[in-house]
Amino acid sequence: MRAFLSTWRRRLGGGLRTAWAEVMPPLCPLCRCRPRPAAAAVCDDCAAALAGLPERRCPRCGGARDGILAACADCLHGSDRPWEHAVSAYAFRGLTREAVHRLKYRGDTALAPLFARSMAAAWERHGRGAVDVVVPVPLHWLRQVRRGYNQADLLARLVARQLGLPCESWLRRCRRSAQQAHLGREARQTNIQGVFACGCGPRAKGRRVLLVDDVLTTGATLGEAARVLLTAEAAAVSVLTAARG
Repeated sequence: MRAFLSTWRRRLGGGLRTAWAEVMPPLCPLCRCRPRPAAAAVCDDCAAALAGLPERRCPRCGGARDGILAACADCLHGSDRPWEHAVSAYAFRGLTREAVHRLKYRGDTALAPLFARSMAAAWERHGRGAVDVVVPVPLHWLRQVRRGYNQADLLARLVARQLGLPCESWLRRCRRSAQQAHLGREARQTNIQGVFACGCGPRAKGRRVLLVDDVLTTGATLGEAARVLLTAEAAAVSVLTAARG
């Protein structure tokens, strides 16, 4: 009898949710006003406004590729990027930039599923090679307490679920650093040196890691995190971000 009641409760609940969605379609998480089409993450207007990336992408940094060259000029000129491959879902401008800032600084965590869904789709389309585990870039504990969450961790866990992979917090920040967004390229590299440590013991050895963050700009933060994982004997590190600056 209990199983019978449980089955009918689930069916009734599912039917009520379906009926409510027909009467009141879910709102777009970006504009908060237009109902989004069935199965769509955002409304059509916002989907068109999100800044996309070209199909021809640099395999090293995930940005636009210059002409017929194998990689972008920045990567070809020796930028220090120790990861093997990078993929981003969007370009960091316009509505995408605003949405990333809402997620990162204004507590709008409802945007995390939207980005994670796009990130997983971008990886499946542009990613190269298999990965074993998803690892988020950590915040310093004090900054995380003030913010209430780590946006990279939210994205990593949702991406891992969609890709069917485990998500592990193998990295930690061992000291505070200035926010990278306020610094130039050289200052970013100096600011981030030595801030990460690997707390996973031997578990990283031989594993292919997908390192997740919100934005790849100069690559200083992701590069330092990748170096720490490689020092812990990870077999390879690839990078996945919501946006490419």
